[in-house]
Amino acid sequence: MAKGWQPMARLVAWVQEAKAAFQRERGQTLLEYALIVGFVGIGSIAAMIALGPAIGHAFEAVTGVVEEYMPL
Repeated sequence: MAKGWQPMARLVAWVQEAKAAFQRERGQTLLEYALIVGFVGIGSIAAMIALGPAIGHAFEAVTGVVEEYMPL
């Protein structure tokens, strides 16, 4: 290889390494977001299971009050 091409070869190698690192980081970020979405989903389901009966009773109470003042 001619001496003048060595800096260009190093630049090309550096760009390829940077591109590979970016792609690895992008995949890692995607995995992190997927884990966050999964944990939020699990937490939401657990909260609905835990609070479901209490929320149901609250809606029943509101329905009772509304039916008192506005009978069908």
